[in-house]
Amino acid sequence: MRLNLSSQIVLNKVPVEYYKPKTTVEYSEISRMEKIHTDIFASSQEGAKHIADCIEKEILAAQKEGKFYVMALGAGSSLYSV
Repeated sequence: MRLNLSSQIVLNKVPVEYYKPKTTVEYSEISRMEKIHTDIFASSQEGAKHIADCIEKEILAAQKEGKFYVMALGAGSSLYSV
């Protein structure tokens, strides 16, 4: 039995429709077992940009309302690219 296969998964060899569904029905098929909303990106840089854009949008919305934006971040290395 081969273990640790996750390091051998390369998304550029997997058809895009398997990790980026076009419709809500397709999305529900690939995420039906997830307990939270889950998006999969082809690269960590693409995912980090998406997260940074979402955070920026939330900060600007809070500023327009005259409110503070409080954000708690973890201390792991996964946040470096964000």
